[in-house]
Amino acid sequence: MLVIDMASLLIAFFISLYLRFEDPFSISIIDLYASALVVILLMYVVIFIFYDNNRPSVVHQSPLENLTSVLKNHLSLLAMTMVYLFVMQQGSIVSRYVIGLVFLIAFIIDYIFRMVFRAVLINHAKNGEKINNIMLVTLSFLAKDILTKFEAKQGYLMRISCITILDKDMVGRSINGIPVVGNEDNYILTHRQNVYDEVFINIPYSYEVKLKKIITGFEQMGVTVNLNIEFNLDARERRIREFAGYQVVSFAAAIHNPGALFIKRLFDILGSFAGLIICGISLLIFGPVIKLTSPGPIFFSQTRVGINGRRFKIYKLRTMYQDAEKRKAELMEQNEMNGLMFKIKDDPRITPIGRFLRKSSIDELPQFWNVLMGDMSMVGTRPPTEDEYEKYGNIHMRRLSIRPGITGMWQVSGRSEIKNFDDVVRLDLYYIDNWSLLLDLKLIIKTVFVVIFGRGAS
Repeated sequence: MLVIDMASLLIAFFISLYLRFEDPFSISIIDLYASALVVILLMYVVIFIFYDNNRPSVVHQSPLENLTSVLKNHLSLLAMTMVYLFVMQQGSIVSRYVIGLVFLIAFIIDYIFRMVFRAVLINHAKNGEKINNIMLVTLSFLAKDILTKFEAKQGYLMRISCITILDKDMVGRSINGIPVVGNEDNYILTHRQNVYDEVFINIPYSYEVKLKKIITGFEQMGVTVNLNIEFNLDARERRIREFAGYQVVSFAAAIHNPGALFIKRLFDILGSFAGLIICGISLLIFGPVIKLTSPGPIFFSQTRVGINGRRFKIYKLRTMYQDAEKRKAELMEQNEMNGLMFKIKDDPRITPIGRFLRKSSIDELPQFWNVLMGDMSMVGTRPPTEDEYEKYGNIHMRRLSIRPGITGMWQVSGRSEIKNFDDVVRLDLYYIDNWSLLLDLKLIIKTVFVVIFGRGAS
């Protein structure tokens, strides 16, 4: 959305110069208006992050609502620009005709681009898999009506992917083509076999159920719970919002600011490009060494579990012999970690060059591809293997409520000295509960020092 809006402003700016001046792209004209353009773009970023992000998405708004949103954005930007020109005393230098034309043209282009983008998103969501998956928790006689209303109101960016029925056992059956996967006894286990990002509970007041137990169970796993009934519950994060046409209370261990998350993702994309350049250089140096010193591929890939149970392939430079996974079972008795992780000192499966690559963290560089693809972030929690994930309890699963990261609290806290998995979980949950862009920056800086001095690496 931000790229679309910024592109609209740039196009409008150059069209306006073309309409106003005989030689619009001369050096003198560009120099005169360049600083104003930069200021306008920066001001729009501020408007977008702290204003547009508080509205429903472009898909959830009707065309008329989108028109109103675009109009408000550009009127706000026009007002801020006028104030800037007045304060900086540039009103007599920069043509007000050009400025007015920029905002008129940008408004028209931006709205057209948003409508095209909206249509593309709707089409992609109808056919794609990367949309918000919801599990409905309700009673058998309410399910069909709720599904019908949800389909009409949800705006294509979310879908009910599975259902839990509390008043009878309907596991194995389906309602309106959506599978019933849970009942009153096993609902908390459904997240292990089914991918869903949020839970929507809709039950009548008259039905007696232990709501606190249900909500707390999902919250411990890091799943956001949307409750369609009035209910007082002490929770770390609680927010009232409209959800698919219903007024709900959302309970979660942590609810992060959408604007800050947008900036985090933007930094991830920019950082991944820089990381992949470094990875390419390292590959030219160490790729032949890996190939010559032990048989097998240069890259190692493994299925890991990411945000809310999504599987993805993680990539590293290979640091172990090819039979490493087979030998793992033989070495389990030497495991130095207490809990659901495997780590031993002087692991015999590691190749000679692999020890250096691990010590210097060079083997982690291919994960910048995972960051670019959106499976990982530069800073986050450690993604578990599938066998580790299958043994997780509820509290462990909350580690997966955010994107896993290349680095994080555990990596910069002396990871080779940490011997208890519960300590890893404690660090990860601290990160989730206290996340901010400043915390990410601190962890990245600490990571650089850890890599340079080799502290805590293994």
